[in-house]
Amino acid sequence: MPEFSTMLSLQAQMMLLLAIGIFLTKKHIITEQGRACLTDLLLFLILPANTIQSFRIEFNAEIFRSTRDILILSIVLQVFYGVICAVCYNRYAFARKAVMQYGTVCSNAGFLGSPLTEGLFGGVGLLLTSVYLIPQRIVMWSMGVSYFMQDDAAASPGGRTRHRAVLRKTLTHPCILAVFVGMALMLTQCQLPAFLGKALQCTSNCNMTMSMLLIGAIIGSCDLHPLLDRDVILYCVIRLFLMPLVVLVGCRAAHVGELATGVAVVLAGMPMGGTTTILAEKYGADSAFASKCTALSTVLSLITTPLWCLVV
Repeated sequence: MPEFSTMLSLQAQMMLLLAIGIFLTKKHIITEQGRACLTDLLLFLILPANTIQSFRIEFNAEIFRSTRDILILSIVLQVFYGVICAVCYNRYAFARKAVMQYGTVCSNAGFLGSPLTEGLFGGVGLLLTSVYLIPQRIVMWSMGVSYFMQDDAAASPGGRTRHRAVLRKTLTHPCILAVFVGMALMLTQCQLPAFLGKALQCTSNCNMTMSMLLIGAIIGSCDLHPLLDRDVILYCVIRLFLMPLVVLVGCRAAHVGELATGVAVVLAGMPMGGTTTILAEKYGADSAFASKCTALSTVLSLITTPLWCLVV
């Protein structure tokens, strides 16, 4: 089927770029200083551009009415994911806890999910995906980023003062500011000047290449033995099996429409996004663990995603 070939092609691109990043690191072409530069380039330029670009979709009252169910469903799911993060990972130290929390509220649905749902459900599937991803993008750059700053709050003296500092640091993060700009563009349907829109699109298009090269560089610099540690397997089970299963059962119980259910289940079963590893590297979390989760969940999704597509 063409949608599966599209998915396989995307997965193969990611794996190739990741392998190139590992190779360049092993050859000392990408050094520790180079990784730091790539991380900052992604966080302060490419990811904000990608975030703004993702909000540049047609959105009006008619589209809102036609996509209301998937938007409400996405909001409910983000609240559910937030509860999982607050309850299920407290036994972990910060370094792994932040990775698992962020990897729960945020997946690779934007990059892998959009072409897959378009292939499965046509243009309406792509529209529903674009709307479904709005709450995820807001959460990933607000509450999601704050997970990586919990250690700062814990280490800083003074309760209220330290939490204000973390909140200020989160709200002024370039990707959070990009969400505000993107939402303003979407709600007002403001058209950017042609040169600015093209520059934004070109910068946004660098996201996959730069992200996967950086993840490969992180993997190349880390000792990944053993790859299949218990926490990595646990995360993959939660991300690829339990979350889409809960979404499917919940949608069936709530009598959500077949199309919205199909889109939600497929997107809920996407693997960990590369942004998790990038943020872990930047903020001192366990980037090796994040790299393992990203790599293994991406490989396993080659099996699980087609299965969920068949179920829905």
